[in-house]
Order: sequence, then structure tokens, then C-alpha cells
Amino acid sequence: MDETEIEKLYNGRLSDLYYLYSHASSEEIIKWMRNRKTAEMRIYEIEGDSDVVVVIPTANVNGKLARNVKEVYKGFHIIFVESFGPLFNYARSANFGLKYSLRLKPGWIIISNDDVISVKGDVKNELSVVSRNVDLVMASKSNYHTYPVVLVKPNEYFIKGMKVFGKVFNSAPAEVYGKILRYKERFGIDVITMIKSMVGFMVKFSGEIVGEFINAGSFAIVRPKEKVMDETFINSHEDLLLSITSKYYISNVKVREMRGASLGFGKLRFAKIFVNEIYFNYLIRTGVLKLNDK
Repeated sequence: MDETEIEKLYNGRLSDLYYLYSHASSEEIIKWMRNRKTAEMRIYEIEGDSDVVVVIPTANVNGKLARNVKEVYKGFHIIFVESFGPLFNYARSANFGLKYSLRLKPGWIIISNDDVISVKGDVKNELSVVSRNVDLVMASKSNYHTYPVVLVKPNEYFIKGMKVFGKVFNSAPAEVYGKILRYKERFGIDVITMIKSMVGFMVKFSGEIVGEFINAGSFAIVRPKEKVMDETFINSHEDLLLSITSKYYISNVKVREMRGASLGFGKLRFAKIFVNEIYFNYLIRTGVLKLNDK
């Protein structure tokens, strides 16, 4: 299938996405994800304390979200990475900001969503007690950051039930996943990722649970590196892979953010990000991600 056609997986209508999932192969989708063009990125800096630098990917540095988050991190050296349009890629923007920040020689770098509305706690004091083998520091636990994610081998009853449950209870992720997972064998999907708080008691009926991990989500503090996120992912799962593969510490820093402010919370969002389930399974299948070691 032509990559121009597959690009509709990210800029097409919901019906386009369903059609493509029913026809494209996992190889075609992953090749498209890897070869996808990178959006133009611009750096905007606000000078401050560079011991801890804040990198914030955003679609609009002059927008309401960016203006608000600038006040949240007031006092820190802030690096906004602005890019927009259908080629916006969170992982690529975050890595771009990380590489740029190295010239400041920071001790730590905060990667933050632009929809964070408050950060409470002494960040620098928290970081001062972190052991040397830790390379990722998370905020205290919440529903939208530092939350448990379960990896499940879904059974057929659960997949069928997701579609019905989604329609009856207006649950966008359940309805979308229930529709697309009918092609899971063709995509080589063995497990799916589910936020535990969103699934609730239904996780008991979902299938075999093969792992449970804490995901940093909207707020992550990392040691200085040029790259910490896999840029093949498109606006989902890059934070989960970082969390699974890092030695982490959960701090007492309390963070609040908006829910789905940047990407929304409708069916189209979850249809778009399903490509990341395909790539995540590819990483497991090829041994790049070894869950038994985690």
C-alpha cells in the first residue's frame, strides 16, 4: 500500500482509518511510521535556573496552554519546542529539546506536557536524594501521570465486549479498540496496553495479564541525554516505553494537568494512536523490548 494512502491513518476521517486498518499490513504501517516526515520545529527559550531545565513540546507557543505552563515553571530555564500540524510528533519534539538543552549542562531535564496546570513541591530538593542508578524521576501517583498500565493478552469475548461496551457507555477507546482488534492476528498483536484506572474491574475479564508497569505520563524528569524517546511512536506509548526501560523513582512532587487538552479524547484520537499498539508489539516480538527482564 502506498505511504501517501497510509498517511490517512493520521490525517484522515474515522472511516478512512477503519478502512486502512482493515487492509494495511503491520509491515506497511511500521515502515510508514519510521519514514514519516518530521514537522518543522522551533525553539523558544525563557531564561532561568538551568540546573533543572524544562522541555515542553507544544503546538502553539503563544497559545493558552503554553502561556499557563510558562507560569507553572517560572524560575526554571524553559525550552519550548513548537511544531504543529498533522506531522506533530511528541517524541521527536521532546528529543529535539533535550539535545538543545545539553549546551546548558543541566543536572536534570523535565519533559512536560503543555497542559500541566500546577507543580507543587521542591523539585530540586527531591532530585538531590535520588540515587545514581536512577535515570527517570516521576511525580507522585495520579490518574493522568505515574499511573499503572497493564499489558493484556485480550480474549475474544473481551474484544467483542469492548465494542458493545463502548457504544452503550460512550467509551471512545473501548469502541475503537473493539473494532480494530478484529485484525490483531494480521498485525501481530499479542498484547494491548490498558490504563488500569480506565478499565477498572473489567481487567479481570480481559484476558491474561502479562505485565503491569508504572507510566510517567505527562511529567518526567530525566538525566541529560540527546535522546530518550523512540521517535517511531506517534503521540502515544513513547512515555510508556521510556518508563518500562528506565530505572525510576517516584517523588513527592504533585502535578496536575488537563485531561486530553492537546489531542482530545474522542474516537479519532484512539483510532490514530492504535498504530502505536502495532509498533509496541513489534518491539516485543523482535526482542527489542524484553518484558521478562522488567
